[in-house]
Parts: sequence; structure tokens; C-alpha cells
Amino acid sequence: MNATNLSVLFSNLVGLFLLIGVGFLAVRLRVLPAESSKPMSTLLMKITLPATVFSSMIRPFDPEFLGAGVAALLISALLFPLYAALSLPLSRLFRVPDGRRGMWCCCTTFCNNGFMGFPVVYAIFGDDGLILAVLMGIPFNLLVYTLGAKMVCMDIPKGNAHVSLSLRSALISPINAAIVLSLIFYLGQIPVPDPILTPIQHLSNVTTPLSMFVTGMNLAQGRLSDTIRDKDAISACVVRLLLFPIIAWAITLPFPSLDPLVVGVALITMAMPAPAVSTIMGEQYGGCTQVGARIVFLSSLLCILTIPLVSLLL
Repeated sequence: MNATNLSVLFSNLVGLFLLIGVGFLAVRLRVLPAESSKPMSTLLMKITLPATVFSSMIRPFDPEFLGAGVAALLISALLFPLYAALSLPLSRLFRVPDGRRGMWCCCTTFCNNGFMGFPVVYAIFGDDGLILAVLMGIPFNLLVYTLGAKMVCMDIPKGNAHVSLSLRSALISPINAAIVLSLIFYLGQIPVPDPILTPIQHLSNVTTPLSMFVTGMNLAQGRLSDTIRDKDAISACVVRLLLFPIIAWAITLPFPSLDPLVVGVALITMAMPAPAVSTIMGEQYGGCTQVGARIVFLSSLLCILTIPLVSLLL
């Protein structure tokens, strides 16, 4: 990445993290109640983010870009299983105790690619980057609710009953519906009338600032003092925010013909913090939600520093 592009990248990251700061201060200064983050998150995940995904795919068909999309899909399908295979021996290396190890592995293997990853990639790389991030999200969605759920279940004592998480309800979501619908419109080159497309684009424009604002609100609700003393949360952040993005970068090095946009999107996506869905699965299955919540909180906070560092590899 040349100096000009690096400057633009850092400028965009600074702007995003300032939005996180606004959300953080809004809660800490009691401008907004912390509980208001929940309906905002619902608005984001069920309305504005699907609108962003759909509107980004309304474009002329480009066979060359389709090739970049397939490359992004394959990279994602390779990296998440690789991270999963590495997470268990790494958990033993960091001496993560039984009862926490499954959640630790889930939080390090998977990343917050939707709630935070899509908006960040969109802000940095634009529509083209978002499409690639969306395609990288397909293997994620297939694996996090299957392989990720099995990881969380590692923490459950044998014989304990737990509530099962519906794979069907997890996969049939507004975001996944938007992915399928947008691919149909893109591959079929189906025109969308302006009276319909315009309000979708207006909703799309809300996604990035809203997601960063809500991230700041969520950070304001955690207790940093408890989290920074949790060595398992710290070790998970080292793996999720630094080691695994570096592995993603190393895997793309032998392929100099790869589109730089694909490499950039892959690297930034894999540098995202731990996914909030890990704690949701922990609640559903009876896994260790305490360490999950701490990893999500601390990694979301530290990524403000690590994402700019990882971007230096581009």
C-alpha cells in the first residue's frame, strides 16, 4: 500500500473510532441510557445493514470482479477452519482452563465481521470492498453456528441440560436474506426502480455511523478493571487481533496475482474483534458467558489500536 492510500486508510479509521468515542461518551455522560443500544442494534442488524448489503450489489456485471469475489470466498473458507484447528492447541499453550476453553476457541476463531466488519470495510474500501466482505461472510455464517456452537459446548459439564440454538433461525436472518437477494439481482442484472433504490440507499448511509456509535455504547457498559485482570481474555485478544490477521496476511503472500483489494478486505476483516454472537451462543448452550463477554469487550476496545497496526501490512 502506497503512502497516499495508507493516509486515506488511517484517516477513515480515525473517523470511525471517533464515532465510537461519541457513543461511549453518550452513555457515560448519561445523554442516552445504556439500554437504548439494544433497539439501535436491532435497527442496524435487521434494517440498515441488509440495506447496505443489497444496495452495494446494484451494479453492472463485471466478470473480472466476480473472480475477485470467488477469491475472497475461498480465502474465508480456508481461514476460518484453519483458525479453528489452531485455536485448541493455542488454548493449551496459553493454559486456558477447562470450562473456559471452548468459548476462548470460539472467540479467537471467529470475528465480528457483520456488525463491525462490514461497516469498517465499507468505510475504508467502498462498495467493492463491502461486496467482497459480504462474500467472505458466507463461510462465516455457515461455520459459526455449527463449528462455533460445538466449541461453546466444550465448556458444558457432561450431563448438564442446555437449550439448543436453532441453526435454521440463525441462518435465516435479514442479512443473509439480503445477501441471497442481492446476488440474484446482481447475477441476473435485474434493474431496481429509483423510487425503491433511493430509500434503500438512504438507509444504507446510516449503517456505518450507527454501528460505530452502538459499539461505543456497548463498550461503555463493560467494566474494564475486571477484564484487564483476566489473563484468558488478554491472551484471546492477542490471538484474535494480532496473530490470526498476520496468518491471513502470510497466506496471501505466495499469491502476488491476488487483487490488492481482496487482500486488504481479507486482512481488515480478519483483524476484527471477537463476535458478540459467541456470548449469545454461550447463553443458549450454557457455556462460559463470562469469559466470552470479557473477550468481546476487550477485543472491541483494543482493535482501535490493532487495526491500524495490522493495516501497515497492506
